[in-house]
Amino acid sequence: MNAISQVYFVLELFPREIVVKNMLLALVLVCFGFVALSRLSCPNLFALVYKNYFSFKTYDSTLNYSEKISPFANAMLVLNLFITLNICIVAILERGIETDSFMQITFFVTMGYLTFGLISYRIASLLFGDKSFGKSIGMFTQQVYNFTGLLLLALALLVLLNDAYKEEIQYIVFAALLSLPISKGIKGIFYAKSNNFSWLYIILYLCTLEILPVVLLGYYFVGKI
Repeated sequence: MNAISQVYFVLELFPREIVVKNMLLALVLVCFGFVALSRLSCPNLFALVYKNYFSFKTYDSTLNYSEKISPFANAMLVLNLFITLNICIVAILERGIETDSFMQITFFVTMGYLTFGLISYRIASLLFGDKSFGKSIGMFTQQVYNFTGLLLLALALLVLLNDAYKEEIQYIVFAALLSLPISKGIKGIFYAKSNNFSWLYIILYLCTLEILPVVLLGYYFVGKI
């Protein structure tokens, strides 16, 4: 019996909703593994993630080694964010939707959104003609991704294990998702104004790098909520 036949056999034995839920729970365990690996490479990881999220230090600020998160830990936390973001969206919206195609599209949409956020600092450098601004936006993005990923990991576990409170938890998930562009935008505006950039450039930055991706993301998901 080939792999595809085995999958269909499993789906016939168990309700589809239970199969999807068990798969999402397995992915949550994978994400805990990513966080554990990042924690091994950075012993004070959680304190740094929390501190950096609420910090307005820029890329040019002097940071000692104890205030930095290693590139490996950052990579693990980005993977955690990507997977937990997909878990939360699918867990909340999968009922009444063709799950297989929805999960595939969600995978590519969220990957595109998060990848754009990680490379948008290059666009910011071009818009402002300031490499340090672009590097600061890249740092801000990483800080927001790290914190949001840990928050969504906890929410993913809650939404999968508490069906009775799924509706209430989903509003917290939506608030966490909205905090992604809002937090980045606030940090970017603070940097731009502290360096005397014109409001024209600030509005251009917000519309191009923060608002437009969210509008495109919302255009896809809003009809499915």
